Amino acid sequence: AEEQKLRQQPEMASKRNGSDGGARRGCGAGAGALHATFNMLALSWIIISELLLSVHCLKDLKIFVPEAVIMGNAATLSCQYDLEQAALYAVRWYFGQEEFYRYVPREAKPTFVFAVAGINVDLTNSDATSVTLKGVTRELTGTYQCEVSEDAPLFHTEIRSAYMQVIELPKGDPVLQVGKKVIGVNDNFKAVCTVGPSYPPANISWYINGRRIHNTPLQRITQNSYEGSPTFSSLDIYPHSQVLMGFFQVMPKYQPNIMLQCEVSILHVFHKSVQHPIGLSNAPPTTISPNLLGLEGSKRYANGDPDNSALTGASQRCSICFGALGSLSLALATLTVAQL
Repeated sequence: AEEQKLRQQPEMASKRNGSDGGARRGCGAGAGALHATFNMLALSWIIISELLLSVHCLKDLKIFVPEAVIMGNAATLSCQYDLEQAALYAVRWYFGQEEFYRYVPREAKPTFVFAVAGINVDLTNSDATSVTLKGVTRELTGTYQCEVSEDAPLFHTEIRSAYMQVIELPKGDPVLQVGKKVIGVNDNFKAVCTVGPSYPPANISWYINGRRIHNTPLQRITQNSYEGSPTFSSLDIYPHSQVLMGFFQVMPKYQPNIMLQCEVSILHVFHKSVQHPIGLSNAPPTTISPNLLGLEGSKRYANGDPDNSALTGASQRCSICFGALGSLSLALATLTVAQL
C-alpha cells in the first residue's frame, strides 16, 4: 500500500504541473491577442485620420494686410484659404488679442462686429475672405490676425498674422536752404532740408544731379527728428569731397550748375523732393604781392624779384630802361652845345 502511494505521488504532481502550464499558456495567449487588437485599432484610427485630413482639409491659409496706410483712408484686410471639399465653420479677425469681426456662414446673419476702440468695420465690403476698415487712425497701427476654422467633424483651425502701419503725413512741402549759391573747389558748403511733423518721422536723402550722397568724413549728413516736431537734415560738404571733385574735374570752360536735391520719404507711400541749383566756380584764388602791400620792401633776392611777381620784375626793368634813355639824352645835349 505504501509503495502504491509512492507511485501515485509523481503522477499527481505531473498532472498538477501540466494543468498550471496550460493555464499560464492560456493567459499569455489572451494578453497577446489583446495587444494585437489594440495595435490594429490604433493603426486603423491613424489611417482613417490621415485619409480624412488629406481629402477634406483646410490648407494654404494666407493673410494679406497693407504694410502702410495713410491716416483717414480705408484699409482692406484679406484672408485667402483652400477648404477643398470641407465646409467653412467660421472666420475670425483680431486686432492684437481682441476679436472685432466674425463671419459664420451657417447663421442667418453671417457677419458679426465686436466693439474695439478705433475700429470701424465697413460691412458692405466685408465677407468670408476680407474685412474693410473705414477711416483708420494712428492707434490702429499693430498686428492683425485671421483665424479660419472648418466645420465638423474635425473643426481644423489655422491662424495667420501680419503688421499694419498707419501713417500721418506731414503738412506742407519740404524746404531746402543753402549757404552759398556758387562754390569753388576749395569752399565749404552747407545745406539744410526741413519737413513738418509726421508719424513715423520722415526719412531725408540727399542727391546731386541724381547721384545719391553718402555719409563720409568729407560729406557729413545728420538728421534729427522728434515725436510731434519737424524733421530736419543737414548736409556739410568739405573741400576735395568725392561728390564734388568729380564735377570739378569734368567742368567745362563756362560756369556750370549742379542740381542739389533733398528727398523726403515715409515707407513706400509718401515721396516728395525739392531742388536748388548750385553754381561751380573753378577760378584760382586771388594773390597779392607783398611788395604792393609795402611788406618786405628792403629785402632783395638774387633774381631781383622778391615774390616772383611779373608785375614787380617789369617795374624794375622799366626803371633800368628809363635810366639808360636819360643818359643818352644828356650825351646828345652836350654834343650839340659843343658844336655851337
